[in-house]
Amino acid sequence: MGKREAFAIVAIPLLVAAVIWLPPEAFLGLLGIVLALAADEFLAMARGSGVAAGRFFPLVMLGVVLVGSWVWGATGMAVAALAVVLVLPTAQLAHPRAPDGGLTGTAVTCLAVLYVGLCGACLGWLRMLPDGDLGIRLLFFFLATIWVGDSGAYYVGSHFGRHRMSPRISPNKTWEGLAGGVTATFAATAVAKLVLTLPWSWGHMAALAAILAVAAPVGDLVESQFKRDTKVKDSSTLIPGHGGFLDRTDSLLYAAPPVLGYLLAAGLLG
Repeated sequence: MGKREAFAIVAIPLLVAAVIWLPPEAFLGLLGIVLALAADEFLAMARGSGVAAGRFFPLVMLGVVLVGSWVWGATGMAVAALAVVLVLPTAQLAHPRAPDGGLTGTAVTCLAVLYVGLCGACLGWLRMLPDGDLGIRLLFFFLATIWVGDSGAYYVGSHFGRHRMSPRISPNKTWEGLAGGVTATFAATAVAKLVLTLPWSWGHMAALAAILAVAAPVGDLVESQFKRDTKVKDSSTLIPGHGGFLDRTDSLLYAAPPVLGYLLAAGLLG
């Protein structure tokens, strides 16, 4: 058994317990910690490649985005996002290397906060917006489907992959692996509808599966281009066999907004 599988055996029961039994505020607090670690890894990758990116102010502003979004909804998110694009360029003036690297440093810190913060806020809303225990079931569906799809892509690609999908950005990803991931995503969606008794029609479930089948691998590729550009293999080594928290949340972050958007647009959250 590799580190990847051993970590999953330990981590998955803990995650299930946290989603089911933690009070909503405590769950959001735990999610906020994970997102802060992911954003910190993002910023560390940039600093390692020579970008004049800060640490303290971006992480504070990440907290502002998450709290503003989860407490005051879309209005809080908009106000917090505006604060980010005002505060972080101003904070860059105090960087020891200023004015050198001011443009790239500001761009990276704003992207780190807005990308992780806004997408992470949507991830929290998947748990919080639905009535009753539907949020718990929705989050389990979202997490399980993405991770099953990722595992399907990994194992099919490692055994049968022949044709590289994006050799310049992620050489190990293949079209065969993508096909395995898409198949696993649709299969996991069907199982999730039955096991979790999700109330939506099969047509809506198919639409959600299609969104996840596209968004999750694209999110992985987006982070891969950042790692390729900064010349690192993983965002960190905090998670045995899996890299860092940004590596484990890249697909989740990218997929959360379109999934939430579809659910709201289709009127599926009440």
